[in-house]
Amino acid sequence: MISEKAMAMIDIIIEGKVMTRQWTFSEISNLKETIETLSMEVYSEMKLTERFELVREQPLNDAFIGLTFEDAFRMATMTLLKGEVAGTITNMLKTATIDFGGKNEISERSMGGQSHKERSPDEKEDSKDEE
Repeated sequence: MISEKAMAMIDIIIEGKVMTRQWTFSEISNLKETIETLSMEVYSEMKLTERFELVREQPLNDAFIGLTFEDAFRMATMTLLKGEVAGTITNMLKTATIDFGGKNEISERSMGGQSHKERSPDEKEDSKDEE
């Protein structure tokens, strides 16, 4: 069983990574890839002893047959991390709000609102004035 202290530490790391990053819609909508990426980031930041503590009491299954210890260890650690990352992101998304502010903001006029005041939508330039 994984200690509560170890899991709390991992949750804090995951939440920190999620909260300090500017997310695109594409990243949020492709959760599988996002979970994979965040899991790899957390894995690479963990010390070997932390990884060992994470998986030391996990039972082995048929998926580990034929693998080297290193590969089995990495696979077991990543499986647990992916589950934890997925759970943390899912819980965070349940209470998340979306802010469409910034550079990619859609103006009210382009959303079917009122026409621009300086120019009507059916206004045509007089070609005779230009000649």
